[in-house]
Amino acid sequence: MQTLEQLTQRIEAVFRRIHEEQMQGIPLLNPHLEVACVGFQRHEGRTLGVLITPWMMSLILFPAEGEDWSALKLGEKQTHRLPANEFRFMVNEIEGIGQCQTHSLYSPMHEFANQDHALAAAESFLQTLMVEVEQPDKDPHDEELLGRILRGEETPEVEMDGFTLAQAKKEAEEACAKKAAEGISRRDLLRGSFEL
Repeated sequence: MQTLEQLTQRIEAVFRRIHEEQMQGIPLLNPHLEVACVGFQRHEGRTLGVLITPWMMSLILFPAEGEDWSALKLGEKQTHRLPANEFRFMVNEIEGIGQCQTHSLYSPMHEFANQDHALAAAESFLQTLMVEVEQPDKDPHDEELLGRILRGEETPEVEMDGFTLAQAKKEAEEACAKKAAEGISRRDLLRGSFEL
């Protein structure tokens, strides 16, 4: 079994190659960011961590030793219970890495001012993620909807806890300075509705 350091080095090498060979010149990229793995750790036998790239930030899950995901279809969604919440992961197979499951946290990445900003967000997310909660919120992220929005197919006014996305964004922007001074609440962090 490879070490966490070996795994993160391999992931970073693969995504740096993707960045250099496939993503150059795409407006989706944040030029202030680079590929980085954050906080990879073992959880219930599986390996979990956050991948930062100039175009997205994702939670990545790898199978435990001896766990076989080969029967899962690419693109299929699976719900996994982590200490602070339940999350829906998409089954992926990435050349050079193999089979894994991913959960999108951010895309695109334009709200991050620099690499330190993105690293701090990923580290804070993981710290909060690993704190046990008795009754987790439902996963607020919908990757299928995100994909439609990124392709320009849909720009819905989705209700989120009584607020539209536009209202939530405005509220997050107004609270940005306050949150930076006071710290981020666990609920906001897990829902992805924060800025540092």
